[in-house]
Amino acid sequence: MSRSDYSSRRRPGIAAVGILGSLLLVVIAGAVLWGPTEQDHRGDDGLLRDYSAAPETAWTVDDQSLPGYTGSGPITVADQRGADWLLSYPSGLGRSFTLVDGVTGDQRWTTPVRAGLGDCALTGDRRVGCAVKLGDRPNGFYLIDDEGTPQEAGPLDDTVQVTAVGNDFLRINQFGRQVTLRTPAGDARWERAFASAAKATVNGGLLVVTTADGRGFVLDPTTGADLLACEQCDVRVYESGVLTVSNGPDGRQVQVYPRTDRSVAATPVRTARSMTVVSGDSVLPVLAGTGAAAMMEDSGHYEVIDPATGKGLWQIADPELSKSNTRACGDIVAFARKDRSRRFFDLRDGAALGSMAPPSITDPEHNLDLLRCVGSSGSTLLMASRATLTAYDAAAGTIAWDREINGTAAAVNGYVVLTQGTELSVLRPG
Repeated sequence: MSRSDYSSRRRPGIAAVGILGSLLLVVIAGAVLWGPTEQDHRGDDGLLRDYSAAPETAWTVDDQSLPGYTGSGPITVADQRGADWLLSYPSGLGRSFTLVDGVTGDQRWTTPVRAGLGDCALTGDRRVGCAVKLGDRPNGFYLIDDEGTPQEAGPLDDTVQVTAVGNDFLRINQFGRQVTLRTPAGDARWERAFASAAKATVNGGLLVVTTADGRGFVLDPTTGADLLACEQCDVRVYESGVLTVSNGPDGRQVQVYPRTDRSVAATPVRTARSMTVVSGDSVLPVLAGTGAAAMMEDSGHYEVIDPATGKGLWQIADPELSKSNTRACGDIVAFARKDRSRRFFDLRDGAALGSMAPPSITDPEHNLDLLRCVGSSGSTLLMASRATLTAYDAAAGTIAWDREINGTAAAVNGYVVLTQGTELSVLRPG
């Protein structure tokens, strides 16, 4: 597309209005914009460090460097606080854990902790707690010192899942229904039971619990009470708000709840019926139509919203815009057109970046329709299949670099982590 195909204008109260061919882009007044900082590498917003150039491998661990690793399953990053990374891997009956430097890969402990069928987590004050069940020492809950030596802190209490919540440990029993927040010394701050097996995560500073019967909760970490609860729903956490995506009377619907550091509004500021959130880790949610009404439309329509208010920041519509295969990733969104070409935009302000020709039918490894978001940094968008990690220059609409892999690529603290067979590698950013 030539430069003459672009036109733009500005007017009071509107952040930007641009027309790209027949593409209609509207930026709605009232947008609150922010930029990434060093602290933004939280892992679930898709923001990466600088991977604009092809990276080298920074460090690797495998079955040769991890004591007792059986190779019967992958190495995972179980928890992380800054440069402290807690690795988990199959070992004996269950799993072992070890603490490493996430920048260099150096082992922080002299020997790993074999938790068996238990679990370990890393608190905000860099303290590791492990529930050991059929591991390398008597069943119980242990605090691990700087050398990796466990110090018994209390009974196991049938704990098999451990999640760090601030400087405390959330412990879930083997049936998944009993959830207790305990201090490192083992004192209970609160406990509650769920009707179905629960799984806990800390997402963007909020304690999120999902259950096997499809329910989602955001809990008050000081009391365990519900800040938010929904049925048959997905909970999406953003910097300034929480979105729930659930089945309503008219099909899928999205509800928007503003948030502060560790609290969430009791009632939604917006309910968007017959809409869903485009999948992918991103700094802002992208809403798309769903249900019978959307199926009857001739083309796609998407809206990027502010999670703090539920109001639209900008929206996009075009007779040639596809209703599927949109990819939101970090602070970039890639829209598909009906001819399978792509248009890239900055998620925060709707600024047009570049465009890409339709993918070759003989090259599925570079077809964005089939790839998964790893994250973005600047104008570089990283997407992956199980065979290839590809960096797209969204401004130029070209492939910046790619790398053959044999496994998965994920983001941890803004770093790209590759899990390939019995090997875990971290790629060095620029």
